[in-house]
Amino acid sequence: MGSVVANAMVTLNGVAGRPENWQFDYVSPAMMGVIAESLQTSAGLLLGRKTYEEFVQYWPHIGPEDNPMASAMNSLPKFVVSSTLAETSWENSTLVTGAGLANTIADLKVDVLGVLNIIGSPTLVRSLLDLGLLDRLDLMVYPLVAEEGIRLFEGATTRTGLSLIACSELPNGVLHLTYAPPEVAAAGGGEIDV
Repeated sequence: MGSVVANAMVTLNGVAGRPENWQFDYVSPAMMGVIAESLQTSAGLLLGRKTYEEFVQYWPHIGPEDNPMASAMNSLPKFVVSSTLAETSWENSTLVTGAGLANTIADLKVDVLGVLNIIGSPTLVRSLLDLGLLDRLDLMVYPLVAEEGIRLFEGATTRTGLSLIACSELPNGVLHLTYAPPEVAAAGGGEIDV
């Protein structure tokens, strides 16, 4: 059975939207290594509509000579969760719709063996966390306060406790934190790595 892992970049005040406006001053080879490893171990990408629409404007037009992540981004299966899109145009993209998000994602976890990585997509991350369908939350917390933007947990409807299973400091003060629901952590979700 597969697992769903949310990968998010957030500021100290929880802003996750539009990281291209604030993240580049903090990029380091160590950070790119974490991101590359996540993509290399991914069985597919799970994207919300807004993130998909942003990505489809960029990634299909980029080759590995322009960005080392391009091959993975373009070749991995992509599952786009949307109730408004009629079709997808990006290579290896499948539209995921249905009356019940919980059942649809649960079915995907059975069908896709390995890790389904969510990149960005804060609305999708919140929804899956509320539904208990998120197996791990992998955060890069940037040492800055953003003046505005979508917050990762804004609008959460359920109080959810998480267990810290890994923690490391990347260059430039960025913290790489990995959380899992307590039942996942207790079942072997990992030990704390400080």
